[in-house]
Amino acid sequence: MNGLKVMTDECSLFSRCMSAYVDGELDPGHAVDMETHVLRCGTCSERVTFLRSMRASMKRTAERRVPDAMRARLHTAMLAEKRRVKEADREVSGGKLVHWKYAATLAAAAGVALTVAATKNQEDAISATPELARSGAASEMTVAAGMDSLLDDLVALHAHPLPPETTNPEELNRFDPLVGVPVRRPAFQPFVASFNGARVHAMRDQRAALLQYTVEGKHRVTVYVFDPRAVQLRATRLEPRVVRSRPVYVGRLRGYSVAAAEKSGVGYALATDLDDDRSAQLVLAAAAQQ
Repeated sequence: MNGLKVMTDECSLFSRCMSAYVDGELDPGHAVDMETHVLRCGTCSERVTFLRSMRASMKRTAERRVPDAMRARLHTAMLAEKRRVKEADREVSGGKLVHWKYAATLAAAAGVALTVAATKNQEDAISATPELARSGAASEMTVAAGMDSLLDDLVALHAHPLPPETTNPEELNRFDPLVGVPVRRPAFQPFVASFNGARVHAMRDQRAALLQYTVEGKHRVTVYVFDPRAVQLRATRLEPRVVRSRPVYVGRLRGYSVAAAEKSGVGYALATDLDDDRSAQLVLAAAAQQ
């Protein structure tokens, strides 16, 4: 039974980046994790085979012509991204990480060009409900889904952690260009906390830095550092609170206490086995460094 539960949790986790894996957009480290899982999971292996077959079918049947205006916009955007990456390479150590992000941008642009016909159909469907677009309800649903997805990933990784990519806190700043915000090690004062390691986790079209801690010698804490401009922090399944005059979101997911907060343009979310009050204090302590 335990083995079945682990596999179910892993399937839920890896399914969120399966499309990126099939499209070749995952970085080598996460691609290895995905391949290891797919080799021993028949269900996910079938899904990968289905996705690859579907993409091959789309390439054979989809109209390849792209409007000149869209082609020009894509070309301009890719040139601007290339210039931005070159500038970042001169400022950030570990330029390979930045180049990978550029490659993912090009792949996304190519995907837009190949699926322009399908996109047009979706736009037609949206335009058929102008009252929904005017009310902003569709946007709110997208925001809620993005935050809920982030929380689901966080809890799954806390329940079944993956090995860290680094255990050196001095290397966390190399995650900055991938996550889009400064990634620093929370001190968690006045809590007694030890840093166990960190890795970058891919969430569909966004990324977060995952930090692993042990608090008070026995309580595991998993922290997400993310860009709240990309995944907006809203009260979805979490309850809004005010702790020490600061807004915090707290709740319980799958038996774990989850808390989230934002400060100075950096988002923090964590999962623990502590009670909700202490989780709220922990996430505020994590955000206090900003």
